[in-house]
Amino acid sequence: MENCCQSCGLPFNQEHAHFIAKENDGTDSIYCTICYKDGKFTEPDISMDQMIEIQLPVLVGRLGTETEVRNMLHEFLPTLKRWKKE
Repeated sequence: MENCCQSCGLPFNQEHAHFIAKENDGTDSIYCTICYKDGKFTEPDISMDQMIEIQLPVLVGRLGTETEVRNMLHEFLPTLKRWKKE
């Protein structure tokens, strides 16, 4: 199991364990319930830049300024399976 959602980066720690999505066969997914439901992405056509814009209001202040958080997400999200360039 991955330690965070491989789409948005939500940590799969004790606080957020209930957000781990399930695959159609009932196994734990590598994605969270916000990003993935019933075996498919909830927003299949979202771009990485759109994902960053959704996350900014939640993370700014907690992790830094808007510029700092945007830069952090531009570095972090491409490391996740959904956004990795093969």
